[in-house]
Amino acid sequence: MREYNLFIIKKEYYEYYQKNPLFLFDVLKKLYVMKENFNYGISLYSQLCERINIYNLKYYLNRKYHLDNERTFYIDKSFIELKHTRIVVRSKYNTKIINEFSQFSKCFFVCDFINNDYFWLDKKNILICT
Repeated sequence: MREYNLFIIKKEYYEYYQKNPLFLFDVLKKLYVMKENFNYGISLYSQLCERINIYNLKYYLNRKYHLDNERTFYIDKSFIELKHTRIVVRSKYNTKIINEFSQFSKCFFVCDFINNDYFWLDKKNILICT
């Protein structure tokens, strides 16, 4: 099973990190595994990433898939967890559900920290790695 973490990168950093996504992945991975210096981690996260409005996403997923869930969803064999800091998608087979989120921001950066995989997701529902 793969675990994809979706982050919304702030626009002022989006253009810079599009040219160097590996560096962004490394920074986010260090935050993901951080076990101390939490104040530093929170500060760095706040500089790089936007807070996610989970209420709009929750409304969208509930309406589209005829559900009544709060923060966790099981859609098309994928487990989705909405957090203010990131969206977590766990799936063995289906990663198409990730494309659902592209309409909410063009600045989504997707990381699979376990498999060292990362990519940009844009509004055209294509993966971007430049």
